[in-house]
Amino acid sequence: MEERYGLLIDFEYCTGCQSCEVACKEEHGYPVGQWGIRVHEDGPWEIADGVFNFSKIPAPTDLCDLCAARTEKGREPSCVHHCLANVMKYGKVGDLAQELNKKGKQVLFVPQYLPLQAKGAFESKGKENRRHTFLTTEVSENAAFETATHGDTHLDIGMNEE
Repeated sequence: MEERYGLLIDFEYCTGCQSCEVACKEEHGYPVGQWGIRVHEDGPWEIADGVFNFSKIPAPTDLCDLCAARTEKGREPSCVHHCLANVMKYGKVGDLAQELNKKGKQVLFVPQYLPLQAKGAFESKGKENRRHTFLTTEVSENAAFETATHGDTHLDIGMNEE
């Protein structure tokens, strides 16, 4: 059986700098709107008086192949190599699981490479409805401040697709 590899991420110290996202996009040439890894934000929200939860958690997407071209040459995946906080580790799942057991606020990811081409072309379910609905905004003003609220009025615009 082939040894599986993954990423161990210590999100206790992730600063959310997104250098892993940028390194991955540059390594693979992903266009705007696609990532091999994304930094997700949880919080801030209050747990108790003055104690807040606020985490940045990098998570591989289905486009992550753990930089197969780099790792075949004995190099780290690009996200690990460029992590400014040094909170990402690449290795065998068994070894990473032992590290995971040593402390909390870590996650172990074993990406399953599923490029978009393997998922098939995107097909809109609403082809018969070519109209888009936009919500208008009502703006009111008083001496102290201005507010904007969404109104109940909708503006329908027919969109032609050629």
